[in-house]
Amino acid sequence: MLAKDFDGELGTGMKVYMNLGSNQGVKVGDYFRAVRTYETDLRDPVDSLSFKAALSEDTQAKQPSVDPGLWEKSNGPVIHVRNLPRRAVGEIVVIGTTPTTSTGMIVFAMEDVHAGDSVELDEQNQ
Repeated sequence: MLAKDFDGELGTGMKVYMNLGSNQGVKVGDYFRAVRTYETDLRDPVDSLSFKAALSEDTQAKQPSVDPGLWEKSNGPVIHVRNLPRRAVGEIVVIGTTPTTSTGMIVFAMEDVHAGDSVELDEQNQ
């Protein structure tokens, strides 16, 4: 997903450009869901702060660790971010197509949609 004028963060009402077009069966009026993995957040310095917060009660015997490095392991369970499900961050309606690309408008955004987020077809709106 890309945006015009090199915008990196997008919100409701903004236009996005996707590398899916009518050759892949995309048509005007289709709904897509913008999704992001938690691994993307782990690489972002600001978004990764939530992974460093206390995950459990202070009285818990074994504290979990999130994607620990070689020397960062705790005696508790290890949580691998790559195994977490994708997170839906917005919905996009297609407003124009070409054989290889499509233009969409964000109709709903739970949080900022980033250039580079993935999209998947929203089957329930078909």
